[in-house]
Amino acid sequence: MLDLTFTFILAASILLIGFLADLLFRKTGLPDIIFLLSLGIIIGPILGVFSKSDLEPITPYLIELSLIMILFYGGMEMNLSKVLQQSGRAVLLAVTYFVLVTAAVSSFAKFVFNMDWILALMFGPMIAGTSSIVVIPLAKRLKMREETALTLSLESTITDVLNIVFFFAILNLYISGNLSIATIAQGMAAQFGVGILIGFVAGVVWLSILNRMTDQPYTYISTLAVLILVFMGSQLLGGSGVLSALAMGLVIGNHKHVASFVRMNIDSSRFEELKNVLSRFQSELTFLIRSFFFVFLGLMYDTSYGTLTFGLMIGLIFVSIDLILRYVSVRLTVIRSSMRTDTTIMTLMCGQGLAHATLSVIPGEYGIPRAEIYPMIVVTVIILTNIITSVGSLYVTRKIKENRRIEEVINADTHQSV
Repeated sequence: MLDLTFTFILAASILLIGFLADLLFRKTGLPDIIFLLSLGIIIGPILGVFSKSDLEPITPYLIELSLIMILFYGGMEMNLSKVLQQSGRAVLLAVTYFVLVTAAVSSFAKFVFNMDWILALMFGPMIAGTSSIVVIPLAKRLKMREETALTLSLESTITDVLNIVFFFAILNLYISGNLSIATIAQGMAAQFGVGILIGFVAGVVWLSILNRMTDQPYTYISTLAVLILVFMGSQLLGGSGVLSALAMGLVIGNHKHVASFVRMNIDSSRFEELKNVLSRFQSELTFLIRSFFFVFLGLMYDTSYGTLTFGLMIGLIFVSIDLILRYVSVRLTVIRSSMRTDTTIMTLMCGQGLAHATLSVIPGEYGIPRAEIYPMIVVTVIILTNIITSVGSLYVTRKIKENRRIEEVINADTHQSV
Protein backbone atom coordinates (compact mmCIF):
# COMPACT_ATOMS: atom_id res chain seq x y z
CA MET A 1 0.00 0.00 0.00
CA LEU A 2 1.43 3.34 -1.01
CA ASP A 3 1.92 6.09 1.56
CA LEU A 4 -0.89 8.67 1.33
CA THR A 5 1.45 11.69 1.20
CA PHE A 6 3.55 10.09 -1.52
CA THR A 7 0.42 9.20 -3.52
CA PHE A 8 -0.82 12.80 -3.48
CA ILE A 9 2.61 14.13 -4.43
CA LEU A 10 2.79 11.63 -7.28
CA ALA A 11 -0.73 12.54 -8.47
CA ALA A 12 0.13 16.26 -8.43
CA SER A 13 3.38 15.54 -10.29
CA ILE A 14 1.51 13.58 -12.98
CA LEU A 15 -0.91 16.46 -13.53
CA LEU A 16 1.89 19.03 -13.66
CA ILE A 17 3.90 16.92 -16.11
CA GLY A 18 0.72 16.43 -18.15
CA PHE A 19 0.16 20.19 -18.25
CA LEU A 20 3.78 20.92 -19.27
CA ALA A 21 3.68 18.14 -21.87
CA ASP A 22 0.43 19.54 -23.30
CA LEU A 23 1.98 23.01 -23.39
CA LEU A 24 5.01 21.61 -25.23
CA PHE A 25 2.65 19.83 -27.65
CA ARG A 26 0.88 23.09 -28.48
CA LYS A 27 4.21 24.89 -29.00
CA THR A 28 6.16 22.22 -30.88
CA GLY A 29 3.70 19.55 -32.04
CA LEU A 30 5.44 16.84 -29.98
CA PRO A 31 2.50 14.83 -28.54
CA ASP A 32 2.15 14.80 -24.75
CA ILE A 33 1.08 11.14 -24.89
CA ILE A 34 4.71 10.08 -25.35
CA PHE A 35 5.77 11.86 -22.14
CA LEU A 36 2.88 10.45 -20.09
CA LEU A 37 3.46 6.88 -21.29
CA SER A 38 7.20 7.25 -20.65
CA LEU A 39 6.50 8.53 -17.12
CA GLY A 40 4.35 5.47 -16.41
CA ILE A 41 7.02 3.13 -17.74
CA ILE A 42 9.73 4.84 -15.65
CA ILE A 43 7.88 4.89 -12.30
CA GLY A 44 6.37 1.47 -12.93
CA PRO A 45 8.29 -1.41 -14.50
CA ILE A 46 11.70 0.36 -14.52
CA LEU A 47 11.94 1.89 -11.02
CA GLY A 48 9.20 -0.14 -9.35
CA VAL A 49 7.91 2.91 -7.47
CA PHE A 50 4.34 2.27 -8.54
CA SER A 51 2.87 -1.09 -9.56
CA LYS A 52 -0.06 -2.06 -11.72
CA SER A 53 -1.67 -3.83 -8.76
CA ASP A 54 -1.95 -0.51 -6.90
CA LEU A 55 -4.40 0.73 -9.54
CA GLU A 56 -6.24 -2.52 -10.28
CA PRO A 57 -9.18 -1.74 -7.91
CA ILE A 58 -10.02 1.48 -9.79
CA THR A 59 -9.25 0.22 -13.32
CA PRO A 60 -12.87 -0.65 -14.29
CA TYR A 61 -14.10 2.78 -13.15
CA LEU A 62 -11.27 4.58 -14.96
CA ILE A 63 -12.12 2.71 -18.16
CA GLU A 64 -15.86 3.47 -17.96
CA LEU A 65 -15.23 7.15 -17.18
CA SER A 66 -12.73 7.42 -20.06
CA LEU A 67 -15.28 6.02 -22.51
CA ILE A 68 -18.00 8.39 -21.28
CA MET A 69 -15.69 11.40 -21.60
CA ILE A 70 -14.42 10.45 -25.07
CA LEU A 71 -17.88 9.98 -26.57
CA PHE A 72 -19.65 12.89 -24.86
CA TYR A 73 -16.82 15.32 -25.63
CA GLY A 74 -16.63 14.02 -29.20
CA GLY A 75 -20.36 14.57 -29.63
CA MET A 76 -20.26 18.09 -28.19
CA GLU A 77 -17.37 19.08 -30.47
CA MET A 78 -18.92 17.57 -33.61
CA ASN A 79 -20.55 20.39 -35.56
CA LEU A 80 -23.31 18.73 -37.59
CA SER A 81 -23.46 21.50 -40.20
CA LYS A 82 -19.72 21.16 -40.88
CA VAL A 83 -20.03 17.36 -40.87
CA LEU A 84 -22.72 17.58 -43.55
CA GLN A 85 -20.62 19.99 -45.63
CA GLN A 86 -17.43 17.96 -45.49
CA SER A 87 -18.82 14.61 -44.40
CA GLY A 88 -18.44 12.81 -47.71
CA ARG A 89 -14.65 12.74 -47.89
CA ALA A 90 -14.15 12.57 -44.10
CA VAL A 91 -16.50 9.58 -43.81
CA LEU A 92 -14.87 7.94 -46.85
CA LEU A 93 -11.42 8.34 -45.30
CA ALA A 94 -12.52 7.18 -41.84
CA VAL A 95 -14.47 4.13 -43.00
CA THR A 96 -11.99 3.03 -45.70
CA TYR A 97 -9.05 3.37 -43.32
CA PHE A 98 -10.91 1.58 -40.51
CA VAL A 99 -12.07 -1.34 -42.69
CA LEU A 100 -8.70 -1.90 -44.39
CA VAL A 101 -6.66 -1.77 -41.18
CA THR A 102 -9.15 -3.90 -39.23
CA ALA A 103 -9.11 -6.56 -41.96
CA ALA A 104 -5.30 -6.55 -42.17
CA VAL A 105 -4.37 -6.58 -38.45
CA SER A 106 -7.16 -9.05 -37.60
CA SER A 107 -5.93 -11.45 -40.29
CA PHE A 108 -2.39 -11.06 -38.95
CA ALA A 109 -3.55 -11.81 -35.39
CA LYS A 110 -5.59 -14.78 -36.58
CA PHE A 111 -2.88 -16.50 -38.59
CA VAL A 112 0.29 -15.39 -36.75
CA PHE A 113 -0.98 -15.38 -33.13
CA ASN A 114 -3.39 -18.27 -33.86
CA MET A 115 -6.27 -16.34 -32.22
CA ASP A 116 -9.96 -17.02 -32.68
CA TRP A 117 -11.49 -14.68 -35.25
CA ILE A 118 -13.55 -12.89 -32.59
CA LEU A 119 -10.48 -12.13 -30.47
CA ALA A 120 -8.43 -11.23 -33.55
CA LEU A 121 -11.11 -8.76 -34.68
CA MET A 122 -10.72 -6.87 -31.39
CA PHE A 123 -7.30 -5.73 -32.62
CA GLY A 124 -8.92 -3.73 -35.43
CA PRO A 125 -10.46 -0.90 -33.33
CA MET A 126 -7.28 -0.71 -31.23
CA ILE A 127 -5.05 -0.08 -34.25
CA ALA A 128 -7.29 1.59 -36.84
CA GLY A 129 -8.06 5.28 -37.01
CA THR A 130 -6.52 8.43 -35.59
CA SER A 131 -7.08 10.19 -32.28
CA SER A 132 -9.10 13.41 -32.05
CA ILE A 133 -7.10 14.56 -28.99
CA VAL A 134 -3.93 14.42 -31.12
CA VAL A 135 -5.10 15.46 -34.58
CA ILE A 136 -7.57 18.29 -33.87
CA PRO A 137 -5.23 20.55 -31.80
CA LEU A 138 -2.40 19.84 -34.23
CA ALA A 139 -4.52 20.65 -37.29
CA LYS A 140 -5.41 24.02 -35.72
CA ARG A 141 -1.82 24.82 -34.71
CA LEU A 142 -0.25 23.97 -38.07
CA LYS A 143 -2.56 26.29 -40.02
CA MET A 144 -2.85 23.84 -42.89
CA ARG A 145 -5.39 24.18 -45.70
CA GLU A 146 -8.87 24.62 -44.16
CA GLU A 147 -10.42 21.77 -46.16
CA THR A 148 -7.61 19.41 -45.18
CA ALA A 149 -7.72 20.41 -41.50
CA LEU A 150 -11.49 19.94 -41.36
CA THR A 151 -11.35 16.55 -43.08
CA LEU A 152 -8.63 15.28 -40.72
CA SER A 153 -10.47 16.60 -37.65
CA LEU A 154 -13.77 15.02 -38.68
CA GLU A 155 -12.03 11.77 -39.56
CA SER A 156 -10.41 11.52 -36.13
CA THR A 157 -13.72 12.17 -34.36
CA ILE A 158 -15.57 9.65 -36.54
CA THR A 159 -12.95 6.93 -36.02
CA ASP A 160 -12.93 7.47 -32.24
CA VAL A 161 -16.66 6.68 -32.30
CA LEU A 162 -16.34 3.93 -34.92
CA ASN A 163 -13.61 2.15 -32.97
CA ILE A 164 -15.54 2.13 -29.70
CA VAL A 165 -18.86 1.08 -31.24
CA PHE A 166 -17.31 -1.73 -33.32
CA PHE A 167 -15.21 -2.97 -30.40
CA PHE A 168 -18.21 -3.30 -28.09
CA ALA A 169 -20.18 -5.05 -30.82
CA ILE A 170 -17.38 -7.64 -31.07
CA LEU A 171 -17.03 -7.85 -27.27
CA ASN A 172 -20.76 -8.48 -26.83
CA LEU A 173 -20.57 -11.12 -29.53
CA TYR A 174 -17.74 -12.84 -27.64
CA ILE A 175 -19.56 -12.67 -24.30
CA SER A 176 -22.85 -14.00 -25.69
CA GLY A 177 -21.12 -16.80 -27.58
CA ASN A 178 -23.89 -16.71 -30.19
CA LEU A 179 -22.48 -16.71 -33.71
CA SER A 180 -25.82 -16.67 -35.55
CA ILE A 181 -25.67 -13.81 -38.04
CA ALA A 182 -29.40 -13.09 -37.70
CA THR A 183 -29.21 -13.04 -33.90
CA ILE A 184 -26.09 -10.85 -33.99
CA ALA A 185 -27.75 -8.34 -36.35
CA GLN A 186 -30.93 -8.21 -34.25
CA GLY A 187 -29.00 -7.83 -31.00
CA MET A 188 -26.77 -5.06 -32.37
CA ALA A 189 -29.71 -3.20 -33.93
CA ALA A 190 -31.63 -3.36 -30.65
CA GLN A 191 -28.64 -2.29 -28.58
CA PHE A 192 -27.71 0.57 -30.90
CA GLY A 193 -31.31 1.70 -31.32
CA VAL A 194 -32.02 1.73 -27.58
CA GLY A 195 -28.71 3.46 -26.86
CA ILE A 196 -29.23 6.23 -29.42
CA LEU A 197 -32.89 6.73 -28.46
CA ILE A 198 -32.12 7.01 -24.73
CA GLY A 199 -29.22 9.39 -25.38
CA PHE A 200 -31.28 11.57 -27.73
CA VAL A 201 -34.33 11.77 -25.44
CA ALA A 202 -32.17 12.43 -22.37
CA GLY A 203 -30.24 15.06 -24.31
CA VAL A 204 -33.43 16.87 -25.39
CA VAL A 205 -34.88 16.78 -21.86
CA TRP A 206 -31.61 18.04 -20.35
CA LEU A 207 -31.32 20.67 -23.10
CA SER A 208 -34.74 21.98 -22.05
CA ILE A 209 -33.68 22.04 -18.38
CA LEU A 210 -30.35 23.74 -19.14
CA ASN A 211 -32.19 26.36 -21.17
CA ARG A 212 -34.00 27.37 -17.97
CA MET A 213 -30.85 27.49 -15.83
CA THR A 214 -28.28 29.20 -18.06
CA ASP A 215 -27.43 31.62 -15.25
CA GLN A 216 -27.25 28.97 -12.53
CA PRO A 217 -23.94 27.70 -11.05
CA TYR A 218 -22.74 24.09 -11.18
CA THR A 219 -24.36 23.37 -14.56
CA TYR A 220 -21.40 21.23 -15.61
CA ILE A 221 -21.44 19.09 -12.47
CA SER A 222 -25.19 18.46 -12.85
CA THR A 223 -24.65 17.68 -16.58
CA LEU A 224 -21.91 15.19 -15.69
CA ALA A 225 -24.19 13.52 -13.13
CA VAL A 226 -27.00 13.19 -15.70
CA LEU A 227 -24.55 11.89 -18.30
CA ILE A 228 -23.32 9.12 -15.99
CA LEU A 229 -26.90 8.18 -15.07
CA VAL A 230 -27.86 8.06 -18.76
CA PHE A 231 -24.81 5.90 -19.56
CA MET A 232 -25.55 3.40 -16.78
CA GLY A 233 -29.32 3.48 -17.37
CA SER A 234 -28.81 2.68 -21.04
CA GLN A 235 -26.61 -0.27 -20.13
CA LEU A 236 -29.21 -1.60 -17.67
CA LEU A 237 -31.99 -1.29 -20.28
CA GLY A 238 -30.01 -3.25 -22.86
CA GLY A 239 -28.78 -0.29 -24.86
CA SER A 240 -25.29 0.89 -25.74
CA GLY A 241 -24.07 3.28 -23.03
CA VAL A 242 -21.34 4.67 -25.25
CA LEU A 243 -23.85 5.54 -28.00
CA SER A 244 -26.13 7.15 -25.41
CA ALA A 245 -23.21 9.35 -24.26
CA LEU A 246 -22.44 10.23 -27.89
CA ALA A 247 -26.07 11.05 -28.71
CA MET A 248 -26.45 13.24 -25.62
CA GLY A 249 -23.23 15.08 -26.52
CA LEU A 250 -24.47 15.64 -30.09
CA VAL A 251 -27.75 17.10 -28.81
CA ILE A 252 -26.02 19.53 -26.42
CA GLY A 253 -23.32 20.46 -28.94
CA ASN A 254 -25.80 21.09 -31.76
CA HIS A 255 -28.53 22.74 -29.70
CA LYS A 256 -29.70 25.07 -32.48
CA HIS A 257 -30.47 22.27 -34.95
CA VAL A 258 -31.99 20.02 -32.27
CA ALA A 259 -34.16 22.81 -30.81
CA SER A 260 -35.46 23.60 -34.28
CA PHE A 261 -36.15 19.90 -34.94
CA VAL A 262 -38.15 19.37 -31.71
CA ARG A 263 -39.69 22.89 -31.90
CA MET A 264 -38.12 24.10 -28.67
CA ASN A 265 -37.64 27.79 -28.00
CA ILE A 266 -34.18 28.58 -26.67
CA ASP A 267 -32.09 31.70 -26.26
CA SER A 268 -29.28 30.78 -28.69
CA SER A 269 -26.80 33.45 -27.57
CA ARG A 270 -27.15 32.65 -23.85
CA PHE A 271 -27.09 28.91 -24.46
CA GLU A 272 -23.98 29.26 -26.65
CA GLU A 273 -22.22 30.86 -23.69
CA LEU A 274 -23.34 27.99 -21.47
CA LYS A 275 -22.17 25.46 -24.05
CA ASN A 276 -18.72 27.10 -24.07
CA VAL A 277 -18.58 26.77 -20.28
CA LEU A 278 -19.57 23.10 -20.49
CA SER A 279 -16.98 22.47 -23.22
CA ARG A 280 -14.26 24.14 -21.17
CA PHE A 281 -15.00 22.05 -18.07
CA GLN A 282 -15.35 18.91 -20.19
CA SER A 283 -11.96 19.60 -21.76
CA GLU A 284 -10.39 20.04 -18.30
CA LEU A 285 -11.87 16.80 -16.97
CA THR A 286 -10.87 14.91 -20.11
CA PHE A 287 -7.31 16.19 -19.64
CA LEU A 288 -7.35 14.96 -16.01
CA ILE A 289 -8.53 11.47 -16.94
CA ARG A 290 -6.25 11.28 -19.97
CA SER A 291 -3.15 12.19 -17.94
CA PHE A 292 -3.73 9.48 -15.37
CA PHE A 293 -4.84 6.92 -17.93
CA PHE A 294 -1.71 7.13 -20.08
CA VAL A 295 0.54 6.96 -17.01
CA PHE A 296 -1.47 3.93 -15.90
CA LEU A 297 -1.02 2.36 -19.33
CA GLY A 298 2.73 2.91 -19.02
CA LEU A 299 2.65 1.10 -15.65
CA MET A 300 1.20 -1.96 -17.41
CA TYR A 301 4.01 -2.11 -19.95
CA ASP A 302 6.29 -5.13 -19.61
CA THR A 303 9.93 -4.08 -20.07
CA SER A 304 11.45 -7.57 -19.87
CA TYR A 305 13.73 -8.14 -22.86
CA GLY A 306 11.72 -10.88 -24.56
CA THR A 307 8.35 -9.18 -24.16
CA LEU A 308 9.72 -5.75 -25.09
CA THR A 309 11.34 -7.14 -28.24
CA PHE A 310 8.15 -8.96 -29.20
CA GLY A 311 5.98 -5.88 -28.59
CA LEU A 312 8.34 -3.63 -30.56
CA MET A 313 8.58 -6.07 -33.47
CA ILE A 314 4.82 -6.60 -33.78
CA GLY A 315 4.21 -2.89 -33.15
CA LEU A 316 6.51 -1.98 -36.04
CA ILE A 317 4.70 -4.46 -38.30
CA PHE A 318 1.30 -3.07 -37.33
CA VAL A 319 2.45 0.54 -37.81
CA SER A 320 3.85 -0.36 -41.25
CA ILE A 321 0.51 -1.93 -42.20
CA ASP A 322 -1.26 1.10 -40.77
CA LEU A 323 0.82 3.63 -42.74
CA ILE A 324 0.56 1.76 -46.05
CA LEU A 325 -3.22 1.38 -45.76
CA ARG A 326 -3.59 4.98 -44.58
CA TYR A 327 -1.77 6.15 -47.69
CA VAL A 328 -4.13 4.04 -49.85
CA SER A 329 -7.18 5.42 -48.00
CA VAL A 330 -5.97 9.01 -48.35
CA ARG A 331 -5.29 8.57 -52.07
CA LEU A 332 -8.84 7.28 -52.58
CA THR A 333 -10.25 10.17 -50.54
CA VAL A 334 -8.48 13.02 -52.37
CA ILE A 335 -9.38 11.95 -55.91
CA ARG A 336 -10.62 15.03 -57.82
CA SER A 337 -10.02 17.22 -54.79
CA SER A 338 -7.74 20.17 -54.06
CA MET A 339 -6.47 18.12 -51.10
CA ARG A 340 -4.49 15.80 -53.38
CA THR A 341 -1.41 18.01 -52.86
CA ASP A 342 -1.72 17.25 -49.12
CA THR A 343 -1.56 13.46 -49.49
CA THR A 344 1.74 13.17 -47.60
CA ILE A 345 0.56 15.45 -44.79
CA MET A 346 -2.72 13.54 -44.38
CA THR A 347 -0.90 10.21 -44.34
CA LEU A 348 1.55 11.32 -41.63
CA MET A 349 -1.22 12.66 -39.39
CA CYS A 350 -1.78 9.17 -37.95
CA GLY A 351 -1.31 9.70 -34.19
CA GLN A 352 -3.39 7.45 -31.94
CA GLY A 353 -4.52 8.14 -28.39
CA LEU A 354 -7.02 7.69 -25.58
CA ALA A 355 -9.73 5.65 -27.35
CA HIS A 356 -7.17 3.10 -28.61
CA ALA A 357 -5.49 2.91 -25.20
CA THR A 358 -8.79 2.48 -23.36
CA LEU A 359 -9.95 -0.32 -25.65
CA SER A 360 -6.66 -2.20 -25.25
CA VAL A 361 -7.20 -2.54 -21.47
CA ILE A 362 -10.84 -3.70 -21.57
CA PRO A 363 -10.21 -7.38 -22.59
CA GLY A 364 -8.29 -7.88 -19.34
CA GLU A 365 -11.35 -6.78 -17.34
CA TYR A 366 -13.43 -9.51 -18.99
CA GLY A 367 -10.91 -12.31 -18.49
CA ILE A 368 -10.33 -12.72 -22.22
CA PRO A 369 -7.49 -15.18 -23.00
CA ARG A 370 -4.09 -13.60 -23.71
CA ALA A 371 -5.53 -10.18 -22.88
CA GLU A 372 -2.07 -8.88 -21.89
CA ILE A 373 -1.00 -8.94 -25.54
CA TYR A 374 -3.37 -6.10 -26.48
CA PRO A 375 -1.96 -3.22 -24.36
CA MET A 376 1.60 -4.40 -24.93
CA ILE A 377 1.28 -3.97 -28.71
CA VAL A 378 -1.11 -1.00 -28.65
CA VAL A 379 1.18 1.09 -26.40
CA THR A 380 4.01 0.53 -28.88
CA VAL A 381 1.76 1.51 -31.79
CA ILE A 382 0.58 4.66 -29.96
CA ILE A 383 4.17 5.73 -29.29
CA LEU A 384 5.32 5.06 -32.86
CA THR A 385 2.33 6.73 -34.56
CA ASN A 386 2.75 9.81 -32.39
CA ILE A 387 6.44 10.00 -33.29
CA ILE A 388 5.45 9.79 -36.97
CA THR A 389 2.84 12.52 -36.42
CA SER A 390 5.49 14.70 -34.74
CA VAL A 391 7.75 14.27 -37.76
CA GLY A 392 4.75 15.03 -39.96
CA SER A 393 4.04 18.27 -38.08
CA LEU A 394 7.65 19.39 -38.62
CA TYR A 395 7.29 18.54 -42.31
CA VAL A 396 4.07 20.56 -42.52
CA THR A 397 5.63 23.54 -40.75
CA ARG A 398 8.61 23.52 -43.11
CA LYS A 399 6.34 23.12 -46.14
CA ILE A 400 4.21 26.11 -45.11
CA LYS A 401 7.33 28.27 -44.61
CA GLU A 402 8.70 27.24 -48.01
CA ASN A 403 5.40 28.06 -49.72
CA ARG A 404 5.34 31.47 -48.04
CA ARG A 405 8.91 32.21 -49.18
CA ILE A 406 8.02 31.22 -52.74
CA GLU A 407 4.93 33.45 -52.64
CA GLU A 408 7.04 36.36 -51.31
CA VAL A 409 9.60 35.93 -54.13
CA ILE A 410 6.83 35.75 -56.77
CA ASN A 411 5.10 38.83 -55.31
CA ALA A 412 8.43 40.74 -55.22
CA ASP A 413 9.22 39.85 -58.85
CA THR A 414 5.72 40.86 -59.92
CA HIS A 415 6.02 44.16 -58.06
CA GLN A 416 9.41 44.92 -59.68
CA SER A 417 8.18 44.09 -63.19
CA VAL A 418 5.24 46.44 -62.69
